[in-house]
Amino acid sequence: MTFRPKVMTTSGSGAELDRVFIIDGYVDEPTCLGVPPYISIYPRYMAGAIWSHDSTTEVRYQTIDQVRTNVEEAQAQWASAGCLILVAGMIVPGKYIGGTPISVRETRRFFSDSSLIDIPKLLVGPWARHGCGLEGGKIALSPKVLSPPFDYIVQGNPGIVIGELAHSKWRFSSVDMSRRNDGTEPIAEYAERGSCIVTQHPGYQRGHIICEIETYRGCPRYLTGGCSFCVEPSYGEPKQRQVRNVINEVKSLYEQGIRAFRIGLQADLFTFGSKEMGQEEFPTPNPSVIEALFSGIRKVAPHLDVLHIDNVNPGTLARHPEESREVARAIIKYHTPGDVAALGIESLDPDVIKKNNLKASEEDALAAVRLLNEVGDQRSSWELPHLLPGINLLYGLPGERTATADYNMGFLETLVEEGLMVRRINIRQVIGYPNTGIEVKKKQGLKRNEFFRHKQMVRERIDSEMIRRVAPKGTILRRTFVERQEGGTYLTRQLGTYPLLCYMTGTADVHGIYDVFVVDHGPRSLSVLPFPLQANAASLSQWKRIPGLGAKRAARIKAYGPLRSKADLEAALEMEIPEWLHNALSFPADANS
Repeated sequence: MTFRPKVMTTSGSGAELDRVFIIDGYVDEPTCLGVPPYISIYPRYMAGAIWSHDSTTEVRYQTIDQVRTNVEEAQAQWASAGCLILVAGMIVPGKYIGGTPISVRETRRFFSDSSLIDIPKLLVGPWARHGCGLEGGKIALSPKVLSPPFDYIVQGNPGIVIGELAHSKWRFSSVDMSRRNDGTEPIAEYAERGSCIVTQHPGYQRGHIICEIETYRGCPRYLTGGCSFCVEPSYGEPKQRQVRNVINEVKSLYEQGIRAFRIGLQADLFTFGSKEMGQEEFPTPNPSVIEALFSGIRKVAPHLDVLHIDNVNPGTLARHPEESREVARAIIKYHTPGDVAALGIESLDPDVIKKNNLKASEEDALAAVRLLNEVGDQRSSWELPHLLPGINLLYGLPGERTATADYNMGFLETLVEEGLMVRRINIRQVIGYPNTGIEVKKKQGLKRNEFFRHKQMVRERIDSEMIRRVAPKGTILRRTFVERQEGGTYLTRQLGTYPLLCYMTGTADVHGIYDVFVVDHGPRSLSVLPFPLQANAASLSQWKRIPGLGAKRAARIKAYGPLRSKADLEAALEMEIPEWLHNALSFPADANS
């Protein structure tokens, strides 16, 4: 039977749907990332919710980047649907390589076509719940700016609401669009049933996809209101998922061919499973639960490529150091190297900390960075460190002043002086949301030129040193994917938490996957070559990328003839080569074979 949209009404007996489109406009929240290669929970949960109530409904998934390639064709496809669902919302401002989030202007244009007027259209995700964030330093727009073209703004949990709609045979007037998880966790079933939607992701065929995995929504610090700018406390008391349900979700995704996972959807992974959740602002970590979670994931996904984490509260590490060490060790036992624990430090200015109820003092933040370095800085030969801290700094908060930049820089310089490592430093400007403790109505804090001068100083004086410590020359990065080509250079990255940007010289397959090794550093990126580098096949441009060689020495290498060993190379160069380079080179046993 061909579904005709006119049978859909906002009341009446309802009807089964032949086809539903989920359009992924991408999300970036404090606890959830859904910009390619990441796929968020929302499409998976909603597809599972629909199939849990009607397995015959066709659910089509599209990313907004796919839509942009031919908008008219996408709209023609949508016209055959019984319902359109847009997932969208950038709560955390950022810059993205894998995809471009949908804009408010695009949303209005794409979904206002006359062919779609009679088709129910739902807006879900952060835009629907919190408002339409545009960029850092500005206040978010109300979701009402998208009604129309959207008929329903789903302010509740998208999986729960879509499940109720499917159960009611799409009687829109009978479903509370603000309904949230009541603790019974139908999400467990939805997460498993919806796992196969990942096969429609554009990165699926080449394995360029990583799934965000949820352990709980909300923030333990909701008891005191949480950080002034953050939307997470608005979810109320955190509702933790059962370990077995998280493991079963990973198992379902693994069976679909997914090999990269990030346990990233929670305010503080170290508190997952804490018996004090909902009772204490900084619950004591429960290492045995983390051990059970990660060991269980490894059992059901034995050949995974990536298992990483995201958010960790520095206040938790400072207040519960012994339990936090045990949690970190449990993670390292089962995860994959190159992992990052993102610390939401936000500001080191005591006035800003107090006025915004931030989670950590300067002493707390320093203790957290030291602890993660102590436990996680070890590495296998020539590999990335196991688990390092990342630092989030946020500007434009109430109480900010010129001295705020000095406090932050002083803290970062202390890390350098102590020989500590930080995987990356995110510097952002706050977006104001009506349901948080602040609204960015007027310019406050650092002036525009002060902010960008400070940011540049961090990049030059801190980032440059940190990236050399984290990934010294010769460091090997496994399984990097080509993101794009820029002339004779390829931008590659690993799957994982905050992957390092790698610029690779030479000839490559844009759909290929490469092991690479580091030859040089930028403030926030690496210059790399394929690992191992075949000494006799390496091009002139590749040899020139190695510091200390230059065009003349590179030409002498090419003119020397077959290189059978390190000694041959050193003879050609008339110099010793460093250990890191020797380790990365491959010489044939017989150059004439």
